[in-house]
Amino acid sequence: MSARQPLTSDQSHALFDILTGHEILTEIESLKHPETIATFGPPFQPTLSHHPSSPLLRILLQSFILNLPGLRDVTPHFWTESIRTLATALDSSNLSESYDKGSVGIRRTLSTATASIVQSVARGRLGGYPKQQPRKDAAYDKANPDDVVRAWDDFLYRIIYRDLLDSMFVKAAETDRLLASLLHQNLIVSPRGQSMLSLLNRLHRLTPYFLIKQTLKVGNAATMLNGMVQLLLAKMNLSTLTSWFGGQPSDSGMNLLQQIISQVLSADTAELRKRSKAIEQSHDSPTKSQMDRLRGYASDTAQEQDKMRTKSQTQSISIAEAILAGETVEHPLSKSCHKLALDYLSIQLAIRDREKLIQVLCHHQPDLLTTSIRELVKVYDPIIRALHNAVDLASGVSDGQAFIDDLINLSLIDKSKGSNVATVQDFVHLLQKHAGSSHVFIHQALKNGKDLSEWYHEYTRKAVEQYKQDSHVELTSPHVAAAGDCTAMLNKLVSTVSGDEERIVIEELDRYAKFLESLGGRSRDQMHNIIRASLASDLRNAKTDGNPGMFLYKWKNFIDETTITPGPEGGPPRTGESNSVKDATAVDVDGSKAATAVHTGEGEVQHVKPPGVGNVLRLLAPGFKDELRKLVDVTKG
Repeated sequence: MSARQPLTSDQSHALFDILTGHEILTEIESLKHPETIATFGPPFQPTLSHHPSSPLLRILLQSFILNLPGLRDVTPHFWTESIRTLATALDSSNLSESYDKGSVGIRRTLSTATASIVQSVARGRLGGYPKQQPRKDAAYDKANPDDVVRAWDDFLYRIIYRDLLDSMFVKAAETDRLLASLLHQNLIVSPRGQSMLSLLNRLHRLTPYFLIKQTLKVGNAATMLNGMVQLLLAKMNLSTLTSWFGGQPSDSGMNLLQQIISQVLSADTAELRKRSKAIEQSHDSPTKSQMDRLRGYASDTAQEQDKMRTKSQTQSISIAEAILAGETVEHPLSKSCHKLALDYLSIQLAIRDREKLIQVLCHHQPDLLTTSIRELVKVYDPIIRALHNAVDLASGVSDGQAFIDDLINLSLIDKSKGSNVATVQDFVHLLQKHAGSSHVFIHQALKNGKDLSEWYHEYTRKAVEQYKQDSHVELTSPHVAAAGDCTAMLNKLVSTVSGDEERIVIEELDRYAKFLESLGGRSRDQMHNIIRASLASDLRNAKTDGNPGMFLYKWKNFIDETTITPGPEGGPPRTGESNSVKDATAVDVDGSKAATAVHTGEGEVQHVKPPGVGNVLRLLAPGFKDELRKLVDVTKG
């Protein structure tokens, strides 16, 4: 029998993409379970170093987060008590699942968005950036999209393998388009976009910018910092008054930050209760006992809810029908009543989610949120002082406030004028408009804050070193990065499967490699279109087709793969790409249907469904996780 051929560059790249995408999404989603934090290992459990529940997240945490200036100086207590306890309290709240709500929730939207971005960071950390040398003395024409893309690749190479990073710090002291796509996708295209924008708008309106800016203008850094802590974290209760006369402070009551959180979430709850009451008073509503049962389900244990979801899926019935079970025999649900039952359940789950978040973040005893923030302020004291001395912080806050004002105004969709929806180019223009203020901020910080520059220069240099490849892998095309340092490990994984199963795996990898090639081509074409549009004199009316960025396609696929309860008609579970699910996801807390780019026909990422890779995941994902566990304590540089 002939020896097995190693994976081609395309196959390695495909397998690397499949396994890292699956692993990072699985690990991020598992953070909702208390046992994940309990078995995470350092920094939450310093003595638990083997067999971590989330090895990839731990690798990224060790490589990029724990050594951040300021954060690297926190005491072990911050992680083992404050953050661990806060995370466990949130997990134990058993927040609702998209399956039960009949729509893709905000938590699912944000977790999948995070996974699609972090996957790229993870692949770079594990496999490294390709050692493909750029052209010597290359000249770039910014009017040529191919040159712009090539310049970006060369820029990354020189950052990682040359001294461009050092030059950039020096240059910044002397004298963006993917972000635009992310903002556009989040706030315009996503069915949850307008709901998230509504939350941002309420938070923005409640933020006391005037008081913050006045406090930041105080000349003495220590006085300024104490004033900010008092403004945001001091609790106005009887204990606060008695503590001034020697009494012991109490955790009861809420500080300003918690008041803002509570008001934002309570406003949602009030609107949801109005919708709940309207259903209860409807002539098509479920019976009182049925509504009591649906309301009670929201507070059931995670185990009981899992049983109901399993019942719903195995019997091809909606989650509401599964919950009501015996109730529907005596009072069968009509189609209109069934739909109201599903809506009523979704509303009860949403109300409970917000009540639980308020309870954990604002009323928990002891006050976990305030304690964690105070600990962070303490370790970041030198950095805050250095920033205060180097930068006009009050002006920085004004610039941030102006950016958020413009972002909200740009992102709001008027349903009566649905065709006038912000495009990617509008977001590019927004970032260009406010880029100057960020440049000034960075310049002042690096020029006037020598310690700041040194701290972050050292951190950035170490972070960049994580992307250096130890091996050299020949690429079969300029756009395929293979798997870098993980190539040998992936070949080893494939060698563990039998002949017939190996053939199936290779077939799935070949199909997925073609899918990635097609996806990359679409993303590059759309980047070219945006670059051309950004150079056009009429930026607002320049035509482009969708957003650039591979992560946007992956994000959409993550969303589309979300499993959702069957509707009133029964049948197999729906998914995030079902039209009925998209319609339900676009409904705001007050019951109105928010307009999105999907409904107005503007800028939606074209759906490119990936081929099935179930056999690859079944046969290789467990082994990949084991290999990651071996890498947890291995650091570079």
